[in-house]
Amino acid sequence: MMPAGTDLRVSWPGDAPFALFLSHDVDQVHDRGFYQSLADLNHLQQALRRMDGPVISATLKRMCRSLFRPKSWEGAFGRIREIESAHGWRSTFFFLDGHRWSRYGARYRLADPRIRALADWLLAEGCEIGVHGGYHDLDSASGYRRTADRIEAAFGVRPVGIRNHYLRFSGQETWRAQAEAGFLYDSTFGLNEKPGFREGRRHPFLAVEPAAGAGTGLVELPLTVMDGSLFREMGLGLKEALETVRKLVDEVHAAGGILTLLWHNNYFDEPEYRVWEEAYAAILDMAAEHRPYCGTGVEIARWVLEHRKREQD
Repeated sequence: MMPAGTDLRVSWPGDAPFALFLSHDVDQVHDRGFYQSLADLNHLQQALRRMDGPVISATLKRMCRSLFRPKSWEGAFGRIREIESAHGWRSTFFFLDGHRWSRYGARYRLADPRIRALADWLLAEGCEIGVHGGYHDLDSASGYRRTADRIEAAFGVRPVGIRNHYLRFSGQETWRAQAEAGFLYDSTFGLNEKPGFREGRRHPFLAVEPAAGAGTGLVELPLTVMDGSLFREMGLGLKEALETVRKLVDEVHAAGGILTLLWHNNYFDEPEYRVWEEAYAAILDMAAEHRPYCGTGVEIARWVLEHRKREQD
C-alpha cells in the first residue's frame, strides 16, 4: 500500500531553486571486526571470480591494513566534512542501535566513548544526528522510540529524524509508527536497486496528517540517490554514475523539489571505494552550480511545515 500524502511544494530559503539533503547511514564505524571481515572476504571472492586485478589488490591491502593498523573514525568522517564544508554545507547522520553481533545489527555501541566523541564532533560541526531504524523494529513505535531514547542518553540530543535500516518500509504502517514514536520526519521512501523518484516523488510530502489539529504529523523527505544503488546494484563507473545523477538534479531543479543523497560513511577514506568518494564530491560540485538550499533534515522539515502553516493561516 503506497498512500499518496500531500506534496509540500514550497519556496526555498534565499529563493533557492531546490533543496539538497545530505545524509549518511552509520551502519559501522570501525574498519576491523567480524562482520567487516566477512564482507571483505565476500568482496574478494567476487573480484577473484571476475579476475578484477585492481579490486583484488585494493581489497587485500584494505584487509591487511585493517588487521594491523585499524583506522580511527576521524579519517572517513573527516573526509565527509571536508567535502561538504567546501560548500558551507552540513549533513545528517543516522545512527543504528540493536544487537551488535546479529546480522542486521549495529557494529558499534552508542555508549562507546569513541562513538560519543564522534557524536560530539559532528554536533560541534553543526550536523544533525538521527535514528537509523533497526531492521527488526519495522512498524514498531516502541522499537523506534527505544533507539531514540538510547541516542539521547548517549549523545545528549533528542533525534527527530529517522531512516529505516535497509530502507525497510511497509507503507502507512511504517509512517504511523514513526509518528507515534515522536519523529518529525522520515527519509526511508526511496529505492534500493536504482536511483530515482519512488512513486515519482520530487517534493517533501506529508506522510501522516496531524491528529485532530495537534502536532505536526510526519514529513517525508524522499530519498533520491544512494551510493550502493549506483555502484553495487547497477555496477556503474564514475562517468556513468555522474551522468545518471545529473539527469536527476535537472529534474529536481525543474520541479523545485528536493534532492536527497545517501552516502554511507564507511565508503570514505577507503582505497577500494575511491570512486564512491569521488562521486560524492563531484555530485556536490554539480549541485552547487545551481545554488540550492542545503539544510539538515530537521531544518528542511521545519521549513516546509512552517511554509504550510503560513499558507493555511
